[in-house]
Amino acid sequence: MSAENVNPQLKIGEVSGVQVWKMPTHMDIRGRLFKSYSAADTAIFPVPFETYEHFFTESKEMVFRGMHFQGEPHSVSKIISIVRGRALDFLFDFREKSETFKVLQIVTLDESDPVSILIPEGVAHGYLALKQTIISYRMDGPFCKNCDGGFNGELVAKFLPALLAETIRSERDIKLTSFEKFKYFSRCTI
Repeated sequence: MSAENVNPQLKIGEVSGVQVWKMPTHMDIRGRLFKSYSAADTAIFPVPFETYEHFFTESKEMVFRGMHFQGEPHSVSKIISIVRGRALDFLFDFREKSETFKVLQIVTLDESDPVSILIPEGVAHGYLALKQTIISYRMDGPFCKNCDGGFNGELVAKFLPALLAETIRSERDIKLTSFEKFKYFSRCTI
């Protein structure tokens, strides 16, 4: 199946509940400070968010990660922020009752103009590192391996600057099913 034929109902646009904001940046002779989030300044950081877990991914150029999410009964929202590098970020709404169901939002992440993105529950996330990147992930709940889900990158393949097969992917990501065949089920017993 060619990338052009993947999911013809896919729409490009803004996904309901996703928020993107520029990080305030302050430079001086020492270097740069940029703030990805603060609950104290709702004018700049539009969403109250309680961080349960904070981690970073470091990716080599041409690494594709995605499309990932954590589903019920331990769904999580997350805020991702570019720390270093440049990447194409993909946000896909697979919430069947959402007004933006099957909408794909694409955001360019660049350390020279850093942004943070709030990704709500029910929105799958992935990215392609255009050069070596570090991305910060803030989660509002604990990781649950039994609720961890995803589908493969074919959904976004036609928006990549290279063939998906030429990207660097984990074995897990390569084995994920297509969105068209995807059915989420939790293996969680809690």
